Amino acid sequence: MQVASKHLDDLEWTAWPTEQLALRGKAQWKELLGSASGCDNDMTMGVVRLRQGESLEPHRHAQPETYFTLSGRGTVTIEDVVHAVEPGRMLFIPGNAQHQINNVDEEDLTILYAFAISDFSKIQYHF
Repeated sequence: MQVASKHLDDLEWTAWPTEQLALRGKAQWKELLGSASGCDNDMTMGVVRLRQGESLEPHRHAQPETYFTLSGRGTVTIEDVVHAVEPGRMLFIPGNAQHQINNVDEEDLTILYAFAISDFSKIQYHF
């Protein structure tokens, strides 16, 4: 049995390459659990951060995903249905459903995300 323990403050924010920001959005993330975490497991989990006015552009991937809002306020659009998110709100996103995140507040929007897959690099985003 392998146990993983990470503190969010000990990790650096990751972002899309500069040339992909217009297509993908300015979201930043920290991977807490998954292939890059050094723990052999069947899950990927991390935190995504969007600053005021930033978005994770509409995309889809085969794997279902769960969002849990930690801080801030924003919207998550899933298949053209807009969901307001605030701390404590959970959303389940079915596999292949188009979805997007927008920060509509002054405070950073941070969302915990989780996939039932061991390696984040195996998730193919389609924009």
